[in-house]
Amino acid sequence: MSFSFPKAEPKQPGYVPEQVDDFIAKARDQFANPAAELVTSDQVRNTEFDLVHGGYLIGAVDSAMDRLEDTFAQREIAHQLETKGQYAVQDRLSRIQEILRGRVERPKRRKFSSTGYLLRGYDRKQVDALCESLARHLDSDTPLDLLSVRRFIFKAKRGGYVEAQVDAFIDRIVEVLQIEKQL
Repeated sequence: MSFSFPKAEPKQPGYVPEQVDDFIAKARDQFANPAAELVTSDQVRNTEFDLVHGGYLIGAVDSAMDRLEDTFAQREIAHQLETKGQYAVQDRLSRIQEILRGRVERPKRRKFSSTGYLLRGYDRKQVDALCESLARHLDSDTPLDLLSVRRFIFKAKRGGYVEAQVDAFIDRIVEVLQIEKQL
């Protein structure tokens, strides 16, 4: 597992190279020693790097982080299948799906808390559209692309949905898609 990242132009924002390099080194250690508990797929998913002019290109690092997350998730799910059995992994999947269904079954424009009119949050219509896609996926196995879920960028709107709630919801969608891929 090797990563070499291109740098942004001197006046373009990019990720702080030292932060990225430190995290990648830790991930390499985890990759080399699967029994160690240095990095989990959840930690990879939720890692954020500061921005600096001339840092590592954001897209290149994000793509590498997605691959890392998928690799670690695959290992974690395989380990769970091996140690706890398919029933336990299927149960975990069902519990997460139930949580997601509870959210997508809420009325339009009320699926998440609102930021209020003075603050900006994620555009309600866009988030509701993602919820509809997820509902179709859960109900009829309509394909839902993991990369498009990860890369979807919601517009900021006054009175939108609280970003932290939507981000946590998206994390659960990613987790479901990763588990489904393994089963």
